[in-house]
Amino acid sequence: MFFGLIKYHLLVLLREPLNVFFGFGFPLLNLFMQFGPLRDNENVIMGDVMANAMPIFITIAAMVLCFTDSAMSHAYTRQIKFLRRLRMTPVEPVHYITTGILSRIGVLLLFAATFIIIGATMFELEIPAINTTIWPIFLGVLILSFIMLYLVGMFFANLLKNAKTAQNSLFVVFFGLLLLGGFWFPLGGLPEFVQTISDWIPPSLVVNSLQAAWQGTDLFAGHHFFALLGSIVVFGLLSLKFFKYE
Repeated sequence: MFFGLIKYHLLVLLREPLNVFFGFGFPLLNLFMQFGPLRDNENVIMGDVMANAMPIFITIAAMVLCFTDSAMSHAYTRQIKFLRRLRMTPVEPVHYITTGILSRIGVLLLFAATFIIIGATMFELEIPAINTTIWPIFLGVLILSFIMLYLVGMFFANLLKNAKTAQNSLFVVFFGLLLLGGFWFPLGGLPEFVQTISDWIPPSLVVNSLQAAWQGTDLFAGHHFFALLGSIVVFGLLSLKFFKYE
């Protein structure tokens, strides 16, 4: 049953090649479009630029997998009554959510590895030494970040009774989080309360936690990592409570 659910989630992912492209291929294409012209600029320290950009690109890729892929696919299968069949099986919501995470975490890890390799070979991204504690900490934070984003997506996919409305709301949540997180434009000119909210939303928690882990700074110095852990608990419980088969 467990491996069958993982196979099901992978089939859902592969049936939507656009999600794979936008979650994997498009961020890499965007990398060359944004930073390719900067490589010949002597006034730009590419290593520092890439160190700051890498967590943002990984966060966007994770959000695509968690929102426009898994969460929207769940809302769609609710809409067409496909998930109703699972009610006749021993499958519990915790099994469905856990296997969904396991089936997609490998895609994100592959993207992160590809991005780091390209960043190191073509954009002067400095790679930490293998024998440092940075790698296991960064990997752990990356996995925890993906789990948190996945649970946020699943919560919103099940929040509304009407599956079609839930599917549409995910677009609003996805682009709203990117907008409020300052992924499209800097928030420095906006009111202070907007900047405070931005610092506590899931994408900001992920970006700041990944940056601290990658740069080897104190992961527990600010609120971001603690808020990330708390969000896993909160949205995990909410995802189970509001889980809907149809």
